[in-house]
Amino acid sequence: MTYQRARTLSLRSHSEYSEKWLQERIAEDPSLLGLGELVVRDIERRQPRAGRLDLLLSDPETGTRYEVELQLGATDEAHIIRTIEYWDIERSRYPQFDHVAVIVAEDITSRFLNVISLFNKAIPLIAIQMNALQMGLPRLLLTRGLRPL
Repeated sequence: MTYQRARTLSLRSHSEYSEKWLQERIAEDPSLLGLGELVVRDIERRQPRAGRLDLLLSDPETGTRYEVELQLGATDEAHIIRTIEYWDIERSRYPQFDHVAVIVAEDITSRFLNVISLFNKAIPLIAIQMNALQMGLPRLLLTRGLRPL
């Protein structure tokens, strides 16, 4: 076996990989998020007056729904607010289910981790830092670093 050094790859600045590419990988295998054996309920789900939810996932055993917002690069205010807004819309539309807001980003800065942990006192919110590692060509590996709140 030969040793290959992996290098972190920024999806945001890469010409081949995009948010759509990441969305497709997670839709193919939601277990990449480390949230259990989830199923895809919807992709790019339209939200009234609020844009599109990247992924709506659910746990078939518990019925819990996960409103997932993807962001390449570092977290920012707009994506955090959007994540919470989508969670609230879905929770209002389908109150019979438990709902969890999930933001997935390549970099969850300490500033936003603090903000997210403040929101987490009132909103079930999970922040997942996802990294792409390149191991030779053209192999790409996605890893995640859960930031427990």
